[in-house]
Amino acid sequence: MLKKSLIITLSLLLFVSLFVSACGGNTAQPAPKSDSAKSEEPAQPKAEPAKKEEPTKSEAPAAEAVTIRIWTHQNNAFNDGLQKIADAYTAAHPNVNIEFETFDYDTYIQTLQTALPAGTEADILQMFGTWTCSYADGGNLAPVPDTILSLSDAQNAFFEAPLSGYVCGGKLYGLPQEFNIEYGATMVNTAMAKEAGIENITAGWDNWDSFKKDAKALTVEQDGVVTRAGYNFTSGDSLGFTFFSLIKQQGGSYLNADGSAFTINTPEGKKALELMKSIVDEGIVDPVLFNDEANWVGDCMFEGNCAMGMVGPWAVAEYSADFPEVAAVIDYAQLPSLGDTPDFVADSGWGLTVSKNSKVQDAAWDFIKFAAMDKTNALDWNIGSGTIPALKANTEGAARDKMLAEFPYFEAFLNILPYGTYI
Repeated sequence: MLKKSLIITLSLLLFVSLFVSACGGNTAQPAPKSDSAKSEEPAQPKAEPAKKEEPTKSEAPAAEAVTIRIWTHQNNAFNDGLQKIADAYTAAHPNVNIEFETFDYDTYIQTLQTALPAGTEADILQMFGTWTCSYADGGNLAPVPDTILSLSDAQNAFFEAPLSGYVCGGKLYGLPQEFNIEYGATMVNTAMAKEAGIENITAGWDNWDSFKKDAKALTVEQDGVVTRAGYNFTSGDSLGFTFFSLIKQQGGSYLNADGSAFTINTPEGKKALELMKSIVDEGIVDPVLFNDEANWVGDCMFEGNCAMGMVGPWAVAEYSADFPEVAAVIDYAQLPSLGDTPDFVADSGWGLTVSKNSKVQDAAWDFIKFAAMDKTNALDWNIGSGTIPALKANTEGAARDKMLAEFPYFEAFLNILPYGTYI
C-alpha cells in the first residue's frame, strides 16, 4: 500500500511538473522562432506628389479600397462566425474587402513561426492568448492604438483572465473573443447521479468532504479495479489547473515575489497536493487507468467510464454530435473552494491580433473592435462557436439569458468568471 501511495504521489507531481514546464492549458506553445529565418523589411511605398487640386465641397473623396487578410485555424464554428461578422462589416464599409485563409491547427502553429519572422503573414492573425507575448516580444505584433481602445478601457470591458494573455510589457496587443476555462466547475452525468441516489447534484457542494462522498458513491469497482471513475481529474491539464487554483484559493501563490519562477513547495502547495492525493487514495480515480493516454476525461465522460470529470464546456459541443444521448444528461456543478471565494486560474483564449508588418493596420484594428467589442457581434460569435464570453457585458442581463437559453450548462461557469486570473 505504501509503495502504491508513493507511486500515486510521484505521478501527481510529475503531471504538475509537466504542466508547469508547458506553462499553458490545452494548447501547444509556439516553439522558438528559427534563427535561420531571414527577416525581410517590407518594401516602402513611393511617396506620391502632392495634389494641388482639392475636392469640391459638394463631393467627398471616395474612400480608398482596402483589403484585409485574416489567418485563422480550421474550426468551422469559429470561422463561420467570423465570416458573418466580416459580411456585416463590409456591408457597412463597401471600400473594404476581407479575405480569409485557414490552416489546420498544427500547420497554423508552424506557419506563424515561419511567416512572422519573414514578414509574409496576413494582416489579422487569430491568436491563442498564451502565445501572444512570444510574438509581441519578438517585435512581430502591433499594439492596439489608444484611438481604438486603451488598456484601462479594455480592462473594464473584458474579464482579467482572457485579456491578460494579450497584455505584454504593459501594452495591449490584441482582443480576446472567448474565456478559455477548464477549472471551477466539473462536468457531471446527471443520470448516473440519480441512479446513485444523488439528487440535484448541479447545486454543488459546501466542502471537499461532501464532494468526495458523492464522488465515491458514483465510483464503480470490479475486483478492486476502478471501472468507472467517480471524478476524473488526472489528465495533464486538469491536474495543473486544479493544483494552481487550490493554491490561489488559500491566498497563496505558485510564483515567487517577482514572478520569475515557480514556487510550489509552500504550505498552500502542500495542502493542495494532499487534497488531490486524497481523491486518489480514496479510490475515486486511478491515475494509472485514467490519464491523457487512457480514458482521457472527455472520452471517458461521453463513453460512460466517468461520472464526473474536469474538462471545459467546449467538450460538450465537441462530443454532442456523436453522443447525443449522453450530452442530454450532461451538466456542470461548481466545485467547492479551499477559501472564501472560488478563485481559479485559466489560460487566455482565442482572440485577434494585428501584424506589425500590416500596411492596413487602422482598418484591421477597426474590424477587430467591430468583432470583439460590439456586444451583439461578440455574443453571436460566442453562441455560434459554443464558447464562454470574454466580454463582461455578455454575461449579464438579456445577453446572459440568451447565452443560457442556448447553453444552460454554462451557468456554473458564468457565476465564477470574475474570480479567474491568468495562469
